[in-house]
Amino acid sequence: MTYLDTVITQEFTAAELPAAVRAALGKPLRRAATLTQLAVVGALACLPAERRTLPTALLWQTRSGPRTETLALLEEVCNGGAEPMPYDFLATQPAIAAAQLKPFLPGLHSATCLPLADESTANWSLLLSLADHWLQTGRYAQVLCARLDHTDDQSSGQWLALSATPLENSLASLHLSEVTPVEALADDKDFPARLGQWLAAGSIGHLYLQSAAGRKLAVEFARI
Repeated sequence: MTYLDTVITQEFTAAELPAAVRAALGKPLRRAATLTQLAVVGALACLPAERRTLPTALLWQTRSGPRTETLALLEEVCNGGAEPMPYDFLATQPAIAAAQLKPFLPGLHSATCLPLADESTANWSLLLSLADHWLQTGRYAQVLCARLDHTDDQSSGQWLALSATPLENSLASLHLSEVTPVEALADDKDFPARLGQWLAAGSIGHLYLQSAAGRKLAVEFARI
């Protein structure tokens, strides 16, 4: 069994994000890309200090993040005062941005980015299925699943924190199911918000997230 410990949705303006980073770290995070700042603020909000050294994986998805970061990096190198850099180095920097939170999350063992084709799609079912497998096989003690996106003036982070063993504050259990009811939720960017609403309502029963891979697959949540 896998356990859901935290559901967080964050929204920041360009001016608010650095302040949120300072509040989380107690100091500013200088010369850090927006994706890195989003990753730091969200991950630290999900995990209390005593759990940050446990073996952890981060699975994150994004529609706009790497593209925006790449364009900003190219603008700085090509039209600004930055030193020339190899193209393969430039190309890899946005995708590894979330891994740069390692100094603040010592237990982080891996960070994997899944790009999204368009704004309406999401990979929550895929991320949760992979997280469930890793937790059940003992590969990690906890897995963070996230969606990070930003534009010039707005950034957002949606987070689900999962663990292999129940905590005192765990919200629900989850497992993969081959029974998908008609009312299963679609796998889209708003899923964490609707999951949070379901939990806040104190609903009895189960909630299903429809897998994008097939109609007969779903992630089933049950309140603890």
